[in-house]
Amino acid sequence: MDVSIVLPIYRPDPALLTKIRSAIKSQKRDGKLEVIEVDEGLGLADSLNFGIRKAKYPIVVSLHQDCIPQGDQWLETLISPLLQKEVVASVSQVNLPKPLWDTFDAVAKVLSVKEQNVLTPLMDEKGCAYKKEAFLKGGFFDGKTYRTAGEDFDMYLKLSQQGKIAYPEARITHYHSFTRATRLKKELQLSNAFGTLVRIHKRKLPGWYIGLAKSIPLLGYPLFFKGLSIKKLKWLILLAIPLMLLVNFIYAYGFWKGFLMKRQTV
Repeated sequence: MDVSIVLPIYRPDPALLTKIRSAIKSQKRDGKLEVIEVDEGLGLADSLNFGIRKAKYPIVVSLHQDCIPQGDQWLETLISPLLQKEVVASVSQVNLPKPLWDTFDAVAKVLSVKEQNVLTPLMDEKGCAYKKEAFLKGGFFDGKTYRTAGEDFDMYLKLSQQGKIAYPEARITHYHSFTRATRLKKELQLSNAFGTLVRIHKRKLPGWYIGLAKSIPLLGYPLFFKGLSIKKLKWLILLAIPLMLLVNFIYAYGFWKGFLMKRQTV
């Protein structure tokens, strides 16, 4: 299959970007390949849409500027499910490397410890493949409603109406550094987006009831401990006790702001 890879770029780490380009070149597969690097000063959703519209080939892959494909079979493994007529998208597994996580401050470590596992998101743009015709039929990423988060979950719901989404064992490593400030801001962005998603999609949204429960101050507090690893955090688990209470209130603020405004704004 011929493939177009869309790589949105905004103030990238030059060394990391070089590794990503090298990893793409090392992929072993048949068919033509083009890489579209989008550096137009657009938001993520609009950058992806820009690249998708320019793509020459019927299979489009989105890849983030801080995500490195693992192995030379990543691309082939990712796009193979799209040979099936009913499959419209394919999603990579994602993990945060421990050496990078070890450099985080205590708060950032606690809030990102779940990412130490190999995660399989329902959909995000870090390393996903799509049939271009699905975008032409169902619409592109919604950059107006979702400013910094949520557009991937919204796209998951759009594509789910057209066909199946595959989850092969194709993996990318996510090299994204966090500090306490940037990670807390990320929690606010994600909750703001989820509140928007719940308002727009209502009960069609997977896990809507969990997000709603987490948005209730104090009552939602215990839910924030799910997935925290005592083995990995060790003594930092004590920090999680007050920290998750703070996150509960941050989440509540972001969720209800997004829900009421019907738009992700943070």
